[in-house]
Amino acid sequence: MADDEALHGEIDALARDVERAILEFDSALQRHDRIRQTAREPVFRSETVEFDDVQELFF
Repeated sequence: MADDEALHGEIDALARDVERAILEFDSALQRHDRIRQTAREPVFRSETVEFDDVQELFF
């Protein structure tokens, strides 16, 4: 009976470790997605002062 309890304890600990790893992986995927979306956005938005400064350089 004690062996069964020890085995169940080890399985529960393993399940918690796997769950934690999945949550960390999911969090990393979300951060990666946010970074990729940021990288796709234009550096200069037309409503910013910086855009006007850059536009004056070319026009």
